[in-house]
Amino acid sequence: MKKTIFACFSLLLFVFINATHAGLYKGLDADGNISYSDTPFENAEKITPPPISVIEPQKVPAADDENEDEKDSKQKETRYKKLKISSPKHQQTIWNTPDLTVAVQITPALDIKQGHRIWLLMDGKALVKRSKSTLMQITRADRGQHDLQVQVRNKSGKILKSSRKIIVHIKNSVIPRPSPR
Repeated sequence: MKKTIFACFSLLLFVFINATHAGLYKGLDADGNISYSDTPFENAEKITPPPISVIEPQKVPAADDENEDEKDSKQKETRYKKLKISSPKHQQTIWNTPDLTVAVQITPALDIKQGHRIWLLMDGKALVKRSKSTLMQITRADRGQHDLQVQVRNKSGKILKSSRKIIVHIKNSVIPRPSPR
């Protein structure tokens, strides 16, 4: 055991002594290029490098052990004062197009960071789920009367705010064909 400790100590002492005598040498090689080395070479001069710049690290706040869901539940959830469908209007008749763009007004703005999303319901069924946009497109809506409503929901699907239902009428023009002769 004493031999092992002595051998380790001798090795550390040898490395330390060699490290303290190590130098940095600068000179020109055969092609005239500047070369640097830690061992002396022909026409090299020993140089002392400038001191190393030391910058203090920025203080980073300690990370909490809480997971993201716990942090979100502790944050105050946004309360929406206004949520309504601004287009189409209530009782509006839409002629000859099955595509419908629904525009939503919301105050305050949708809190996407907390995972809030807008859902669009037509006749009680969710057509658009988890939208981050206040403009939504319904394609191929059937003719007839339809109820539209939007909701703001959180990550877990809980309804935070619902708009009033509006009614839209989708109609198509019928062009009579001449009867065959």
